[in-house]
Amino acid sequence: MGSDAVLGFFVRFGAVTVLVMMASLVFVLFRGSLDSMKTFGPKFLVSSTWRPNDLEVTKRTSDGKIVRDADGDPVMETIPAKFGALPAIYGTAVSSIVALTLAVPLSLGAALFLIRIAPRLRPRLPNGWRVPIDMWISFLIEFLAAIPSIAYGMWGLFVLVPYMQSHLEPGLNWIFGHVPGLGFMHADALTGRDMLTGSLVLAIMIVPIITAVSRDVLRAVPQAQIEGSLALGATWWQSCFEMLRYSRSGLFGAVMLGLARAAGETMAISMVIGNIPNIKATPFAAAQTMSSLLANEVSEASTKLHTSSLLQVALILLLMSLAFNIVARKLIVGKGGGVRG
Repeated sequence: MGSDAVLGFFVRFGAVTVLVMMASLVFVLFRGSLDSMKTFGPKFLVSSTWRPNDLEVTKRTSDGKIVRDADGDPVMETIPAKFGALPAIYGTAVSSIVALTLAVPLSLGAALFLIRIAPRLRPRLPNGWRVPIDMWISFLIEFLAAIPSIAYGMWGLFVLVPYMQSHLEPGLNWIFGHVPGLGFMHADALTGRDMLTGSLVLAIMIVPIITAVSRDVLRAVPQAQIEGSLALGATWWQSCFEMLRYSRSGLFGAVMLGLARAAGETMAISMVIGNIPNIKATPFAAAQTMSSLLANEVSEASTKLHTSSLLQVALILLLMSLAFNIVARKLIVGKGGGVRG
């Protein structure tokens, strides 16, 4: 009885500690963001101007004429610094969505291969041993997940960016320019460091995570579920689809893990996305995410308002991730999809 009480205490303590840590993080970011919130208000979320320094311009009248002093010299006025997070929010949302669009089908296909096909593909060596292909592929996938993001960023900068600029993007840009209805995605200049390249790097980075978790989720599906679908006349593909339906809640968790890394990735995306606060429909335009904005300017914040604006961006990123999880769990898990494995 004593050991049960001690274990119960530590379990409750762990749960409360996690909640306290989350609340403390939100509180610290919120307190640090107060100056920015008071200065810009809700316009911070919809403004596309990010100017950390004051700007001196010539003062003009309401009709556009230059104001001059008694000596005839133009009067200068100082426009204070202004911050708006809309380009960073847009870049984070679009790059994450595109990365998931590319990564999820590939990850689920790889997970199904590891569960349904790879265990039967065990070639025999001359000495009679069989090569466990599924084990080696799983190891390589998990190894890809352990590669540091800076390595992905270096590869993307020196290998993927030149390839995208010289080979892939010119063809796509020509298609967008000549196909009716896609002209808004056409770009005049291609640099390779843009939204498309950043999304592709993110997709490559989250494929191992989603695949590894999805493999474990699909492995937990009872064999009777698969055999029952086959006994009812389902084809091999239909039985795979039933596996995905049966474990949809766990697979959704795998996708959310991938989304969390895609939205919070810093170094790799900073090296290939261009880091320009643009809001453009073309995927060939340089962009910026909230994580890359924080990484590039956190060490350069020289004013209290600049620091407060960066903390507000961090708070938005945290709340955005939390909102995605709550809404998606309500839409999918709330409809009766529980984890059955």
